[in-house]
Amino acid sequence: MNWDQQNIKVYDQSAKALSEYFSGIGSREEDVERGIALAGNPSEPRIVEIGCGDGRDTIEISRRAGWFEAFDPSAGFIRIARKQLPDATFVVADALSYTYPENLDVVFAFASLLHVNKENLAVVFDRIARSLRSGGILYLSLKERTEYTEEIKKDQYGERMFYFYNADIIKELAKTNYVVVYQDSHVHGHTDWLTIALKRVQG
Repeated sequence: MNWDQQNIKVYDQSAKALSEYFSGIGSREEDVERGIALAGNPSEPRIVEIGCGDGRDTIEISRRAGWFEAFDPSAGFIRIARKQLPDATFVVADALSYTYPENLDVVFAFASLLHVNKENLAVVFDRIARSLRSGGILYLSLKERTEYTEEIKKDQYGERMFYFYNADIIKELAKTNYVVVYQDSHVHGHTDWLTIALKRVQG
C-alpha cells in the first residue's frame, strides 16, 4: 500500500470530523511564541507552516508573521483552512514536494512530519536547511518512542501510517545543518510526544 496516498485519503474523507475534534484541543500559542523567540524575535518574521491541517495553529502563527505561507497535502483540510482564514495563503503540497522560499526565519511542523519516514525526513530536513537563514528555527512535534517505529493506526477516521522518533534520531537526521536549542517530552492522552527546535547553523 502507498501509505502517503492512504494517509491523504483518510484526511480528505475525515477533514470535517477531525477539524471538529481538533477545535476542542486548542492552539499551540506558547510553542509559536517560543519558536519565534528562538529565532531572535525578528520584527516581521518569514514563516512557513508544514502540515497546517484545518488551520488550527495558523491563526496564532499568521498574526505574528511579516510573511507567511502554510501547506498541507490534504485538499479537504486546505478547503476548511481557507474558509477559516481567507486572508492567509494556503498551498496543497507535502513536505517533499513543497518549494520552500528563501531566507525563512521559522518553519513550524506540528504533528505533521510524523507521517514522513526516516529516509524522507532526512531529505525534508536538508531542504528546509537550504531555506532557513542562519539562526533560523525548525520547530516540530512528533510522536515519541525509545526506538524508531513504524505503526499502522486504525480508528474511526480510517487507517493511517505513523512514524515514531526520539531526540537522538532527530539529531542524527539534522546532521551538521542544525543544533538543538530546545526539546521537551510530554504525554498527551495515551501518546508520548517530543517537541524539538533546531537552529540553522552556517555550513
